[in-house]
Order: sequence, then C-alpha cells, then structure tokens
Amino acid sequence: MNIEEFKLLRDSSVGHNLIKAARIYNEFAIKTVKMQLGVEALKPSHFQCFPHISFEGITIVELAQKMSITKQAVSQLVSELIGLGILSKRDNPIDRRSVLITFNAENGLNIMEGMKALKKLDSEIESLFGKNESKKFNKQLIEVISKFGEQD
Repeated sequence: MNIEEFKLLRDSSVGHNLIKAARIYNEFAIKTVKMQLGVEALKPSHFQCFPHISFEGITIVELAQKMSITKQAVSQLVSELIGLGILSKRDNPIDRRSVLITFNAENGLNIMEGMKALKKLDSEIESLFGKNESKKFNKQLIEVISKFGEQD
C-alpha cells in the first residue's frame, strides 16, 4: 500500500476519525477542567474514571470491569481522587464486603463545574456545525455509544 492510499483509507474511516476527535476533545477537557477546578494534580487516567461513575455509586470491581483495568489500578486511581476531594466512598447497602464510589457532592470539588467547562468546547462544535446539526451529531454519537458500548 502506498502512502496516498493509506491516507485515503485513514481519512475515510469513521472509527479513526472518532478516535482522533475523542483524543483531541479529551486533551481539551483535561486542560479546561484542571484550570476550572484549580487542580493541577488531575491526570488523564483520572478522567478515564469519570464517565463510569454514577451519582448512585459504583463498586471498585464494576469500575475495573468498565475501564478494562485491574482492581488494583482502579483502587489507586480512586484513592488519589478521594485524596483530591473529587470522589468519596460509602458503604454498599447491597453488599457489605464492598464500598460504593461516588462523586463527593458535600466536601469536594463540584463535578458540575467540570461539566460546565466542557460546554465551552460543545459551544465551539455547535458554532462549527450549527445548532440543529450539532444536536443531530450528538444524537448520532449516543446511538454509536448505545450500539457498541455502555447504556449510561
């Protein structure tokens, strides 16, 4: 395969472009949320946890499964995020052998502020596509996520 043929295949691949766009968005998100929350200690690996944590809570085992990493690695990330005041843990009412990991709504940083910061890039995307096309694009992304991944 020659270079031009490779570039054509690469540029016409929806999957490749989704991965590239996600990486760019992720880098922006990390920079923006760190600045918004004033927490320089946040690492890219911390951000990988956030989409999987619900306000109802998740166990270390479930989080490890969703992230496809070891329980030990998840425990380390969760401990760091608890130390930063972003996450907290509470007893699991269903299984006393485990704890539930949740966002720290009482004493910690407000995760909603981080989500609001991400809306900045959403606004730029909306101005690029237009409001209707942006909504359509978001709906299509949700369909991709639903078809190939998580339901939450």
